[in-house]
Amino acid sequence: MIRNKVILSDLPSIAYNSLMQASLNFLSKTTITRQSSAESIIKLLLKNRHITNSKNFLNPPYPEAFPSPNKASKLIKKFLDSQGNILIYGDYDVDGLTSTAILWQSLYPLSKNVFPFIPHREKDGYGFKSKSFFRIESEKNLKFDLLITVDNGIVADSEFAKIKAKNPDIKIVVVDHHLPSKKLLHVDAILHSVNTSASVLAWILAREFTPDADLGLAALGLVADCQPIVENNRSVVVHGLVDMQKKPSPGIKKLMDISGAKNETLSVYDLGFLLGPRLNAAGRLSDPTDSLRLLCSQTSSQATKYASLLNTHNRKRQELQKESLDIADKNIDLKNKIVFVADDFNPGVIGLIAGRLTEKYSLPSVIISTKDDVAKGSCRSIPEVNIIEVLRKYSPLFVDLGGHPGAAGFSILEKNIKKLQKKLNTYFSKKLTSYIPQKEINIDSKMELSAVTLKNITTIDRLSPFGIGNPQPLFYFESLKINSLKLLGQNKDHLKLNLDGVDAIAFKKAELSKNLKIGDSINLVAQLSANTWNGRTTPQLIVKEIIKNDK
Repeated sequence: MIRNKVILSDLPSIAYNSLMQASLNFLSKTTITRQSSAESIIKLLLKNRHITNSKNFLNPPYPEAFPSPNKASKLIKKFLDSQGNILIYGDYDVDGLTSTAILWQSLYPLSKNVFPFIPHREKDGYGFKSKSFFRIESEKNLKFDLLITVDNGIVADSEFAKIKAKNPDIKIVVVDHHLPSKKLLHVDAILHSVNTSASVLAWILAREFTPDADLGLAALGLVADCQPIVENNRSVVVHGLVDMQKKPSPGIKKLMDISGAKNETLSVYDLGFLLGPRLNAAGRLSDPTDSLRLLCSQTSSQATKYASLLNTHNRKRQELQKESLDIADKNIDLKNKIVFVADDFNPGVIGLIAGRLTEKYSLPSVIISTKDDVAKGSCRSIPEVNIIEVLRKYSPLFVDLGGHPGAAGFSILEKNIKKLQKKLNTYFSKKLTSYIPQKEINIDSKMELSAVTLKNITTIDRLSPFGIGNPQPLFYFESLKINSLKLLGQNKDHLKLNLDGVDAIAFKKAELSKNLKIGDSINLVAQLSANTWNGRTTPQLIVKEIIKNDK
């Protein structure tokens, strides 16, 4: 990688936190011009992403059934045939919700003794809980013959042991993608991979019973769970988006309508930022089963009811998140190279707060809600730190713990919070001694403004869908003259520039207008985009950074 650094924090037009630095990393020395061929642009972008199999990347095959679900499917078939009682124990985030919906919709037509369950964030806590399992049996007044966990269970062996102790005949299948901590001794089949989402694993298993299992929901769970959109995952997203466009379920159709997602242009952005947050909102603030009811809705009227409910929850979540983020951001001390805040937060938004603070400060974040008797924690990390491995060093402090290298969740007694903070402060102050918190922006190449054409936009779009592992291409433009500038949006928080005849939109960057005027020369980091207005489509730039050239 070629690393030509521009320190943005030294530039007057960029507002960064004083503790942060930022740099531009040029991935290629090439400059794209109007004469550059489509083939050369594609080749450059694929090389920047370390993609060697261009054929499969540009034309992804239908996703493979890997890992093999044979052992799990045989066990499930046995209890479907015998009409045994089966419980699908999911999770309250989008990946867990879609996993549960995919599997239940495939199994329920084969047996009415299949029951889905989504745990409540505050009542049931994080991860699989035997006490919740026993409560379900009591409420339904039945005994389960088969337990299937989806998006959880890979670290729940002690909980499974409690169930097996009371019912030695019960069979347990784990479908999960989280990092295992030790061997599962009390389960009968495992479908596991850390390279994809639980929704994809559930889809692989569901196809054994229903060949047309919902691939669109698998793609939704994968994107919402921030999994890399490469290799088999890319195939899931590409073909899943097509399926969702062609035959959206009643619930997804209503969710698209109420969120503003357009069927004909459905994208990874829509899954991750429009549909996903609304499905998550119920579990953050209320009963997550309402989200499952939406996904499994069979009629338009039923779907309308739950889509409206989730939309209301999402608006409340946005307000609560902003208030809580403001509180957290005023109570942090970064001297130990970690963001650690414990307060009376709603446990439903602590993961969002952790994510925002890690993004802002480029440091691991641990946000704890002390609202309940047992505090809830959520963590987000940076590439340099495997957060779940770090937390497992202090396992005795937690009531329960689970997660990924980049994100984790836990429960902890309030008396242990200070002990945890002290241990993490000590660990990170040593581990990250030479680490400088820094926002890095990867630039694919320099580009001349004349190369901003509809033809090149179409060429670049051949690499879509974009996401983790395959980011939207970014380009660097030099010495552009501002012909006009104005503020847009209801709150005037967007900046629109015209640069030598090409429009450029800087979303949520209205404050930069204070340092800019007509006639100024600027450099840009931007994406290419097509804008359609009154039936006319023109190329435009979506601005990520502005660098003012001093005269």
